[in-house]
Amino acid sequence: MTHNYPEINPFDWSTVQPYVDQLLAAELTPGAVRDWLQKWSDLFAVLNEVEAQIYREITENTADEEADARFKHYVQIIHPEKAQAEQALKAKLLSVQGYEPTAETALILKRFQTESELFRAENIPLQTELSLLGKQYDEITGGLSFDWEGESKTIPEVELLLSDRDRSTRERAWRLALDAYLAKREDLNDLFFKMLPLRRQMAANAGFSDFRAYQWQVMARFGYTPADAFTFHDAIEHEVVPLATEIYQTTARQLGLDKLRPWETDIGGPSQITVDPDDTPLHPFSAVSELIDTTARIFNQVDPVLGGYFEAMRAGYLDLASRPNKASGGYCEGFPVSGQPYIFMNAVGSADNVTTLLHEGGHAFHFAESIRNQPLLWNQNGPMEFCEVASMSMELLSSPYWTRDKGGFYSETDFKRAFTEQLQGSVLFLPYMAIVDSFQHWLYVDAPDDIDAGDLDHKWSELWDRFLPGIDYSGLRAQKETGWQRKLHIFHVPFYYIEYGLAQLGALQVWRNALQDQAKAVADYRRALALGYTRPLPELFAAAGAKFAFDRETVGELMALVRERLEAL
Repeated sequence: MTHNYPEINPFDWSTVQPYVDQLLAAELTPGAVRDWLQKWSDLFAVLNEVEAQIYREITENTADEEADARFKHYVQIIHPEKAQAEQALKAKLLSVQGYEPTAETALILKRFQTESELFRAENIPLQTELSLLGKQYDEITGGLSFDWEGESKTIPEVELLLSDRDRSTRERAWRLALDAYLAKREDLNDLFFKMLPLRRQMAANAGFSDFRAYQWQVMARFGYTPADAFTFHDAIEHEVVPLATEIYQTTARQLGLDKLRPWETDIGGPSQITVDPDDTPLHPFSAVSELIDTTARIFNQVDPVLGGYFEAMRAGYLDLASRPNKASGGYCEGFPVSGQPYIFMNAVGSADNVTTLLHEGGHAFHFAESIRNQPLLWNQNGPMEFCEVASMSMELLSSPYWTRDKGGFYSETDFKRAFTEQLQGSVLFLPYMAIVDSFQHWLYVDAPDDIDAGDLDHKWSELWDRFLPGIDYSGLRAQKETGWQRKLHIFHVPFYYIEYGLAQLGALQVWRNALQDQAKAVADYRRALALGYTRPLPELFAAAGAKFAFDRETVGELMALVRERLEAL
């Protein structure tokens, strides 16, 4: 895919402004709106492509000084100009009299109207400052390492050590990794308390009493309210926590332990139990090339078209290996001019790495399907709650092809173990999600104005005890209460976490449908992805064969299905 703006240098706004001026000067009648929107979309796709590339560069190597300089130039110089231009273009569009939105443009206009009402020029430098502070978080956490028998280990590499059969090895590795975080405790506290007043000020500038009310609109959460989030927390506490606690207790018994300790779970959060009760831990691949080849075979069997999208990504759109100075975590980014999705992660040979690539593959397919069916930039991908349905559903839709006889990673016995971990992860994630989401509701609405780091630590610990009673943190107060520092969403994207929980309910429903008819479930899934952002959230869930609901009844039914399948495995 090419663009019609060869003269543009995205790092020099003077080469972009003439095209913005042309759009602003154009006579915009109701009949001209669609073509005018396409020109705007094509222009900003060029800028979004550059933004994606910059983010790719600074996460692939957090020590790259040239990339760092480009990033800072873009967020400090170009992004403010882009924000001002966007606001002017939205205002022009919204002033058109007599335009009747189509199915393609109705949600675009609704979002533009909300964004225009939220826009304040004085918030642009605050957003710039927050972007720069967010990069500092990546630099601090991406640079963490610890010495392990004379060899420097990155934080993602501790994952394999936490699967070791020897508990003392796991504990030593966990403590060393947490010590690396605790050594930066004050730095991370200071960083967050630079972010918090900026967010509060942005909300106040836009006329909101608190940051949650402001951010709810920024995130275009038209389909549910903060009260609904509390309904979901309640459902998790009553329908999920008991099953999660059973899983922890059962695993402890299988390991010959009284209780699980944190070194039997993920560093970031206990959504995966890292140590396998079996004598031989799962090790589905050794080399990244093997991970890619095997995942390609799986995707091709889920659907040949989706498999084709993944094959195309081999040509420079996969960065999967862990290495020093690489940012932590994993993500999928879309390049709207090239039309290609890109996957970033830190693979070290674990079963969790397989799940991560399947998950990010779902995001990649969402981008690929939507960009091929939705020519307007704003209709590509979708609301974040449904973007995560795309990714989490792929984890489950791919499961029939995980065995070696289908070209996958596992023997039949190991498949049962891996899929047990998958289903357990679906359960264990939800209480942790409730902690992260509840923490932010409290932080941005109920917490006192003069809040300090001790208050944050205390609240996190309190929520941990409410939702995660199954892991013994005795004697580990500092490690427990600073868990919020290890959740990058709290620093980078406040309030973006409940999406994963809502999407988990959608994905479990897609999987429930696939148990009855795999081919139909995959076809419904692809149709829903192709809709992009042209339908409200409940309609996107419905297109994928799911109900957008999160009360005790809905959550309880899905937990009953998972419990039944776990017992069968």
